[in-house]
Formats: sequence, structure tokens, C-alpha cells
Amino acid sequence: MPELKGTEAYQVWLIKGENTYNAGTFLSQDGNGALYYSFNPQNYDTVAITLEPDAVGDNPRGKIVLAAPIKRG
Repeated sequence: MPELKGTEAYQVWLIKGENTYNAGTFLSQDGNGALYYSFNPQNYDTVAITLEPDAVGDNPRGKIVLAAPIKRG
């Protein structure tokens, strides 16, 4: 992950259609970071990580750095 500057933070989002749900915030150190979150994958289409200006946003404001569809098993 790119190094954070100042008050920047990474936020994880679960997405269903046009709706986003905050799944948590994490900070990275030396390119590493972690977040644990339990959810029902049937309720969402996509998971995304954004680089945010700070850790307090209720909606995505920053650039998406990672995104992937959630596979149905």
C-alpha cells in the first residue's frame, strides 16, 4: 500500500449496487495494514479500499486503490 501522509487513512467499503457501507478504517506502516470485519458476502457485490484524506468519512471521498468483486460460492 502507498505510504500515508499527514492525516490520510485507508477505508474499506462494501458495495451493493450504488450503495456503499463503511467496513472500517486502517492505517498502514511500511506498506502493511490489517482490518478484520465479519459480513455476509451475499449482501454485497464489491469490496473496495480507498485512500482518504482522514479517517472520519461516512462515504468514500478519496481515490480507490484496490477493488474486487465478491465471488459467490
